[in-house]
Amino acid sequence: MKHIQVAENQEEAVCVIRSFLKKGFTSKEIYLLAYDKEWAQHLTEATHTKKYRMAEQGIFEAAVNMLLSREDELLSKMASLGLSNREANRYIEEMRQGHVVVVGAQSQFIPY
Repeated sequence: MKHIQVAENQEEAVCVIRSFLKKGFTSKEIYLLAYDKEWAQHLTEATHTKKYRMAEQGIFEAAVNMLLSREDELLSKMASLGLSNREANRYIEEMRQGHVVVVGAQSQFIPY
């Protein structure tokens, strides 16, 4: 199962996270994506959601992402979370506008 919602700010992201938890997702199944990498890390730490690590992406993809633009990195991460290119490009545009994309993805989509 996969749910995606866009939040305009940190407070709204917290509300979205709570609603995902009520739908049965665990905090390890909820990912926050933002265009600004440092802000995304801060939000992840503040909300106790899943840190997106090499395990979700694979060592090769993580190494390649170090050489890519932020958008390419986000596209790769969203693809590994089960989003299509069309969906990912739509959410990239939301992130460019300063919004946070909250993805709830249960284990069938994420290779642990």
